[in-house]
Amino acid sequence: MDFVPAKGEGDLYVPHVFHGNKPLPTRTIISRRTKIVVAIITVAATVAFNLCRSTLNPTSPKDVRASAPDTDFNWFDLDPARDIEWTDCYSGEKCARLLLPWDYDTSDGPSVTIALRMIPAADRDNYKGTILINPGGPGGSGTSLVGRAGRAISRVVGDSFDIIGFDPRGTGASTPSANCFGSDSQRNLWSLQDDHRLLNLTDGTVDFQWARANVVAQRCETKIGGEWGIGRFMSTADVARDMLEIVQKLGQEKLQYWGFSYGSVLGQYFSAIYPDKVGRVIIDGVYDSHNYRAGRWDSNLVDVDAVISSFFHFCHQAGPEKCSLYDSSPENIRARYFNVLKAVEEEPVPIPRAEPPLLITRKVLQAQLFHATYKPLVAFGIVADTIRALERDDQTTLTKLAPRIVDPTECKCAVPKQWEAGNEAWNAIACGDADPRAFDADAFAQHYLSLTKDSDFVAPLWAGSHLDCGAWRVRPKRRWTGPLEAQNTSHPLLVVSPRYDPVCPLRDAKVVQGRYHGAGLLVQNSHGHCSLSAPSLCTAKHVRAYMVDGTLPEPGTVCEADELPFVGSVANVHAMSQEDMELLEAMRGLSEVVPMLGKH
Repeated sequence: MDFVPAKGEGDLYVPHVFHGNKPLPTRTIISRRTKIVVAIITVAATVAFNLCRSTLNPTSPKDVRASAPDTDFNWFDLDPARDIEWTDCYSGEKCARLLLPWDYDTSDGPSVTIALRMIPAADRDNYKGTILINPGGPGGSGTSLVGRAGRAISRVVGDSFDIIGFDPRGTGASTPSANCFGSDSQRNLWSLQDDHRLLNLTDGTVDFQWARANVVAQRCETKIGGEWGIGRFMSTADVARDMLEIVQKLGQEKLQYWGFSYGSVLGQYFSAIYPDKVGRVIIDGVYDSHNYRAGRWDSNLVDVDAVISSFFHFCHQAGPEKCSLYDSSPENIRARYFNVLKAVEEEPVPIPRAEPPLLITRKVLQAQLFHATYKPLVAFGIVADTIRALERDDQTTLTKLAPRIVDPTECKCAVPKQWEAGNEAWNAIACGDADPRAFDADAFAQHYLSLTKDSDFVAPLWAGSHLDCGAWRVRPKRRWTGPLEAQNTSHPLLVVSPRYDPVCPLRDAKVVQGRYHGAGLLVQNSHGHCSLSAPSLCTAKHVRAYMVDGTLPEPGTVCEADELPFVGSVANVHAMSQEDMELLEAMRGLSEVVPMLGKH
């Protein structure tokens, strides 16, 4: 029984891949200051541009908060119902709260409430049904994604589709919430007790993080565990069944779906469990579901160093007017970056005038660059400005940049609404889906060392997930252990992948494509997480053709990005039609809402 109790690519640009975190031989930071003359007005203008452009915090995995009008809407004013009963919400959108079985194996049991948010199709004459979207995580809010990116997604796929985001069980505005802390403030205070050191095998940081993982696991066992605790009913298989129920209640026979990051795992589960219900399924930024279900999380970092290297390459290509860390070669820029890391490791840098004050450590800077690899267009400029300001000991600039370097913790008396608060959904979903295993120090050491072979820069930031799941104690009642592949889906899947994705490598996308017979593969020659991280008119046209007509790209299709980090637009807009320009602009808007994968 399947449910059980419980690197180079042809002619593509291949940048110089950096290995390790040792800087190349270079001058000291002091000699950089004395030998390179930088116009202060140019630096200030570049920093100002990057601050304005980076409307997202590049180091934070949290969902961006909804825009101001969204805060006036109260999800709990809507009465939940067993059918989808739409209510006007926000501005021209529809919202509903849907009651679904808490346990699909208990017909007369309690219900969970799933929050749904829809942007209705504008072209009703050519109506083509509903597309469900998922932002990843696991634990990301689909209703939030609709608020931040739904209209841009609608423009990409065409306005004959409804766009629906839903909050998976335990997340966002769905109830009950997978919340193991008494309040968001309590969770924030707990996060402040984290270690300032990078994880490694020699200095006690593993023991420290293992202890923290056990604290969260014990709290969650009490708060969301137990026979009917929500933590036992949040598996990806449960969410896939929820999607089937939503589709059927909408009056559709088959699923139309665009899932990003972990959403690619959800798409793989759905297509394997319900192959005859696949209408149009796009999985974008693909993680191998076999690796995910095994709880390994060790195939992810294959290409992250290539994305890091692109930071130095594109900074040099853009020149001093667009990159504040510009130097005569990418190698020199790289050396300067690591010289600053070394200096900060030896003597952390305080920013006393920031609100709240901030201490910059090596861990802070490595996390900043790693998270920037998810969305280089938005975040690389902030990284360059940070390093340049540290070189110059420019406290004025560092104070302005502080909220972009570390997500600030604020003391708030008001209790946030549930859908604006944090939760422990990642642990419940990712660790619950994984094969159960007890923590073993020797096995963890081997896991850590295997990650360093792909990236010793990111391994210390990525390996903690292994500890979290090793400590996790809440096991799902309903967990899919059957095949994660399908020989006959009712329509072929479309697999979309950047050439260089920091956490969902193209290698995984190719493996997954081979498991779903007839699936197409679209490669976008870009750096960042999911196709959204770099606007591409070519990609947008293929996505629309697939959703509208079911057309797959020809084998070997590669789309170029129309905008590069630091460099800016490389598209020939003068040769574009008005429709193409609008389509490209929609893709540009999506580059600021790139999802996160993993817990870091």
